[in-house]
Amino acid sequence: MRGDEAGRAATDGSGGDASPIDAAAFDEPWPLQEPRAVQSNRRVQLPELAQEYVVDDGEDAIVHWNYDAGSQFVFISRSPARKSEYRYADWNVVDGYPGENARIRAPGKLPDAVVERFEVEGTHVVFLASAEMLSDDNPSAWVLSWTQFMRMFPEIDDEGPDEDVGELVSRNPGFMPSSPF
Repeated sequence: MRGDEAGRAATDGSGGDASPIDAAAFDEPWPLQEPRAVQSNRRVQLPELAQEYVVDDGEDAIVHWNYDAGSQFVFISRSPARKSEYRYADWNVVDGYPGENARIRAPGKLPDAVVERFEVEGTHVVFLASAEMLSDDNPSAWVLSWTQFMRMFPEIDDEGPDEDVGELVSRNPGFMPSSPF
C-alpha cells in the first residue's frame, strides 16, 4: 500500500525510482515559476513541469510535502526530504494526473500556520524550482505563499513582477533557506 511505502521512504531515505536528469537540459536556471490560485479544500492545480519531474507516478501518482521548520517554507518532492533540517509532513495522491487539471491538496499534517495559507480560496501560491531542483535524484519544487514570494522581492508590486521571475531569483541567490537537495 502507498502509505506503507511512504512511511518506509520517510525513514530509510529511499524514494522515487526515476534517474536524475542533467540540469543543463533546461533552457533557464529557474524553469518552474508559476503562480496558482488556491481552490476549495486546500487544493492547488499542479503545473505541468512539476507533474513531469516531481510526481512519483508509481502505483498511484503522489507528491510528498515537506517544510523548513525555521522559515515555514514548504516544498513538494518525489520522495520525502532527506536533509535533517527539513520536516516531512505527509504525501497525497495527485488528482487528475496527468493533465491540466491535476491538483494536489496541502495536508493537514503541515504546521497550522502553513495549512492556513491553503485555506482561503482564490489566494495564490507560487511553484518555484531551479533546474538543479528538478534534475536532482529527489526532484522538488517550493510552494510559496504569495506573501512569502513578495517579501523576497521588494521591487515587485502587488500587480505582479515587471520582469521575469527567474531573473529576479537569479539576482537574489540567498533568498531561500538551504536547498532541499
